[in-house]
Amino acid sequence: ASSIHPEQCIKVLCPIIQTADYPINLAAIKMQTKVIERISKESLHQLLQDIIPGLLQGYDNTESSVRKASVFCLVAIYSVIGEELKPHLAQLTGSKMKLLNLYIKRAQTTNSNSSSSSDVSTHS
Repeated sequence: ASSIHPEQCIKVLCPIIQTADYPINLAAIKMQTKVIERISKESLHQLLQDIIPGLLQGYDNTESSVRKASVFCLVAIYSVIGEELKPHLAQLTGSKMKLLNLYIKRAQTTNSNSSSSSDVSTHS
């Protein structure tokens, strides 16, 4: 995935995520998460319409590992574009939205803890 342009990679992964069965869809979602971690905010905005349906579908999957990977991918998207993700999640049920928010908060806490600890080391 790292040798292909992130945008191209996502265009290839989206149909796989939406149509493939477990465990292919799981691998594709995990790869997409890695790609999202290195994509620009602008590119991600342009691809949201392609990405979100597959992740919402994955969030409803019977396999818990696929649901979990979908949540982590949504968290990765949130960490790039922030609150702008929320309108795309309108169809999520209350409990699924709460769970996603919990993971988002946890990711933010982890990120701020790691950055604050690195800040401490740079000052000393």
